[in-house]
Amino acid sequence: MTVREAAFEAYLEIMDDKAYSNIVIDEVIESGELSDKDKGLFTELVYGTVANRLTLEFYLQPFYKTKVRQWNRHLLSMAAYQIVFLDRVPPYAVINETVEIAKDNGGPQAANVTNAILRNFMREDLRDLESIKDPVKRLSVETSIPSWIIKHWKTHYKMEGAAHIARSLNSRPEMYIRVNSSMTDLYALMNLLKEEGHEVKPADLHPDALAVSTGASIMDTDAYREGHFSVQDVSSMFVNSALEPAEDDVILDACSAPGGKGLHALEKLVTGHVDLSDIYDHKIRTIKHNAERLKLKNYDVFKADATSHDYSRMYDRIIVDAPCSGLGVIKRKPEIRYERNSNDIDSLVELQLSILEHVKQFLKPGGILIYATCTIHQMENENVAYTFMKNNDNFKFDDFHIPALDFTGPYRQILPYEMNTDGFFIARFKKDV
Repeated sequence: MTVREAAFEAYLEIMDDKAYSNIVIDEVIESGELSDKDKGLFTELVYGTVANRLTLEFYLQPFYKTKVRQWNRHLLSMAAYQIVFLDRVPPYAVINETVEIAKDNGGPQAANVTNAILRNFMREDLRDLESIKDPVKRLSVETSIPSWIIKHWKTHYKMEGAAHIARSLNSRPEMYIRVNSSMTDLYALMNLLKEEGHEVKPADLHPDALAVSTGASIMDTDAYREGHFSVQDVSSMFVNSALEPAEDDVILDACSAPGGKGLHALEKLVTGHVDLSDIYDHKIRTIKHNAERLKLKNYDVFKADATSHDYSRMYDRIIVDAPCSGLGVIKRKPEIRYERNSNDIDSLVELQLSILEHVKQFLKPGGILIYATCTIHQMENENVAYTFMKNNDNFKFDDFHIPALDFTGPYRQILPYEMNTDGFFIARFKKDV
């Protein structure tokens, strides 16, 4: 199987079968079907075509003179991505192999249609985005983020703010790792990784963070296998800044998978304990694997529905990293922008409030509750935080600090362009004594 055939099949699985891009890509790479030199191109083709889907469809639309089947449109989008965005790929090679894939999937007629469309596409200039008069639609097509999301951001951040957010989320993600401070320190880890041939440096955003220049291969290191670090975005590490765990705290991470926030807290404890729970069996396995790799102690991992489970103990601190629309992590999970719609938000808000209302009973008087999401949507974030506080007289907002943002306050929407991180929301509540 060629790299383009593999990328096309992966793209179909993501777009039509609603599979997770990172899982599909990892499975293909780990299968051994591709050579080492092809793995980079494969990943680029899949992520790039997903992330630019609406832009590519806009460019190709004038060339669809007859009905073109959905799979063939996907194939043409992947070809257009290579022609428009990848200078190092010769157009003739793209066209020839794309036509062969079309022939294999749809026969000679599909091959002829594909060949004609791509050759016409090559002869013409790209459509001008400025021809789209509606600024919301124009930004949507430019960044391949659906209009309903752009409209929401425009309402709360004006058009200029919406453009900053959308363009930032359509940029390449930075990779950060979190030092396992129970095992080593930042500079010892940095030196260890440099010895293994990786470029890393302190992120200057969080004391536990290193910025990585050598990509996902950082996980194919002895340092990773032996538990010296975890992969985690800096915005997510700020949950620990808000949590401020004391060394003897008993903590619940109620929606834990893959365990990053709860395990980050556990790394700071001495005699304390962390319970990590999630609702799905496969996610429980992931949390256990991560905790074991990090060689941590004083924790329990168990399956639990955070809207109803009897946790049977009281906690000093509780983390609710709630299920959400995920709009803050579009650059890492590009398909999520197409899978959500505005109707999803109401049900997510209901679930988020249900979790908070349930777990609050397991928080000790004077305890701290952290509510976090990886989204940029006011209804899921500020609205949920204020609604929860309004419904619970014994909970109050409580200030926390993020020095990198020069921030002190009870809640913070982190926007992706501020520090080139994921979009993230954190709120901190304190239960009355």
